[in-house]
Amino acid sequence: MLRSAAFRNFLYNLAGALLPVLLSLATVPVYLHAIGAARYGIVSIAWILLGYFGFLDFGLSRASANALGRLSAAPAAERAPVLMTCLYLNLGLGLIGGIALYLGGGALLRDAFEIPDALRQETLGAFGWMAPMLPLGMVMGVATGALESRDRFLLANALESVGAVLGQTVPLISVMVWGPSLSVVMPALLLVRLFIVLLVFAVVFWLEWPVWPIRLHWGWARRLFSYGVWVSVSSVISPILDSFDQILIGRLLGPVAVTHYAVPMNLALRSQIIAGALARTLFPRLSRATEADGREMTSHATVALIYGFGAVCGAAVIVVGPFLSVWIGPDFAASARPAAEILMLGAWTNGVAFLPYNQLQAQARPDLTAKLHSIEIVPFLVGLWFLIRIAGLPGAALAWTLRVTVDCVGLIVLSRCLQGVWLRALPAAFLMASCYLLAQMIAFGLIDALLVGGVGSVVFLCVGVMLEPVLQKNARQILLSIGSTGRPLKIGREE
Repeated sequence: MLRSAAFRNFLYNLAGALLPVLLSLATVPVYLHAIGAARYGIVSIAWILLGYFGFLDFGLSRASANALGRLSAAPAAERAPVLMTCLYLNLGLGLIGGIALYLGGGALLRDAFEIPDALRQETLGAFGWMAPMLPLGMVMGVATGALESRDRFLLANALESVGAVLGQTVPLISVMVWGPSLSVVMPALLLVRLFIVLLVFAVVFWLEWPVWPIRLHWGWARRLFSYGVWVSVSSVISPILDSFDQILIGRLLGPVAVTHYAVPMNLALRSQIIAGALARTLFPRLSRATEADGREMTSHATVALIYGFGAVCGAAVIVVGPFLSVWIGPDFAASARPAAEILMLGAWTNGVAFLPYNQLQAQARPDLTAKLHSIEIVPFLVGLWFLIRIAGLPGAALAWTLRVTVDCVGLIVLSRCLQGVWLRALPAAFLMASCYLLAQMIAFGLIDALLVGGVGSVVFLCVGVMLEPVLQKNARQILLSIGSTGRPLKIGREE
């Protein structure tokens, strides 16, 4: 699946993604205690609104990562125009979006959601601090793409880890010092993001030097936009598909219900660190590969991910309910558990979809992903509204899970990454359904759930090793490395 150098990059990405998960596990209960469920729900909604305005990126961050990936061995003089052109375009578009967010976002938040009267004025006063985060986030994507295009994954993840630690701890410390107010949380988040963006760009400019501020290239601007226009379609639709469930829950059920849904949803999304790390590692390689090589690379990686990530999500379906009870409390778990178990099923199919999505965009076919998302949006929104009305939070979770499952199947078909080997994936679907049924039939305690979930993970991995040749070879090499000393570990096929 991956050569040893690429495997190291995968481990760097995995470690970098794991840190925010561990931080969230440690800090979310403290945040809920410090600022309350209603304020936490408002912060979640504010981040969603910020994500919606991210469509103003117009796919330029992804386009620059693709272009710089193809120029990975090029001298700085050839890379600098791409980097600076995308930086200026994203900064300008981000400033426009930030102004629009400042002028209209607060009113939208106030009028569209059931915010408690005691928090309305506090919410409006704090929301303005969100607007400057939009251009900062958009230019951050350019800098990260530049680092990854040179396979500097260790450095990129180290910088992101610094941002994750500060982003979780600085607002919490600020709340403890100045009080539980959104007017404290939001400015702290803004200062952290500003510091990290400046730090990352200092590193990028040091690596890419000489980079002159005037290196704007309109030819590259046209080429980046021609690629990014289809990515931007997905950028407009994806936030709706990914998070409109929380917006609608806030509208129909209130901000406390958003918290009961957002916490397990965040767990589901955080569980996708394996899929995200693998996709992030492969993107520069796929950008440089031929279509046939890219499809073969994605095929092996997808089957391996189906079982490797299935081992995580299958266990999570069983464990998540007892875990929520111990982590936050029995009352919270009683409201969140039914949705959480369904969301973990969706986390699996959504994570698997990362790889065919990645392949299509790396091979300059972002139009296919955009068209698929365009087809999904109306059925999803209708189904979401209907299921929330009749089933509440579990209905929202079911709507999201069905949508990402359809999306996964569609991307696999369009990318043809499982052509000729799709039968290998069917046992994984049976195993995942078995885990869900087991969680519904038996009320596990945490220790029992961990033991049963561990057995489920082992079964997933054993079936995967039996069905996927790459996993067989990797397993043999890992066992040989454990049994020997001084022998280098090589993962996957030799290329």
